[in-house]
Amino acid sequence: MIKYSELQALSLEELKQLKGQVNALIQGKQVIALRDIAVGDKVRVNHPKATGLYTVVKMNRKTYTLESESGSRIKASIGLLQAA
Repeated sequence: MIKYSELQALSLEELKQLKGQVNALIQGKQVIALRDIAVGDKVRVNHPKATGLYTVVKMNRKTYTLESESGSRIKASIGLLQAA
């Protein structure tokens, strides 16, 4: 774990590079975690405006099209999805 004092010693350019690496790693791990999700599976969206269960209708590389039980459709990025 990197301590706050160690981060404070880094330059702005080094912090930006570290941020890019962390974001890429997070996205990669999310893709791996969602690898088992297929069309027709139930998922939850981690967003206050999209509560409840959704069914995966279409899968793209970075976004999924989801349908709620009431029939409304939304698009959600991979980072917002959780397997139900």
